[in-house]
Amino acid sequence: MNYENKNIKLAMNDGKLFCGILKLYEESPDDEDVVLIELSILDDTISCEHENFFQALQSLRQQLEDKRLQVMCNVAALNVYPSPMQLAMGSGRLAYKLEFGKPALTANLVDIFGFDDSLKFVKIEEQLSYYSKWVKSLHR
Repeated sequence: MNYENKNIKLAMNDGKLFCGILKLYEESPDDEDVVLIELSILDDTISCEHENFFQALQSLRQQLEDKRLQVMCNVAALNVYPSPMQLAMGSGRLAYKLEFGKPALTANLVDIFGFDDSLKFVKIEEQLSYYSKWVKSLHR
């Protein structure tokens, strides 16, 4: 099965940074209708399957948050979130950098596996809260 390797940074609660390796499968070896990600860190491997990469990474992030680890890539940024259409179509690999009161623009698309050190990396709950507030900011 073909896969792509991605190096990602992770942070521990005490601020220590370390690297992990993600294997990205567009089709899981066990089910071609879902994607698979495997994270190799600290002599351990965590796997998550889902309909798209964003949702698989959300599952992975939750497992890592439970271990007090933070993913340091665009998918975990406060103001980065995919549109419902991006989640429904394709592999969910792109998301928008969002700004209150402004609609999502194609120019603001980012790869969720990329790294932009100008972004603030947060827990899932904080990211969801920002996204909800952003949606409400469009209807004012």
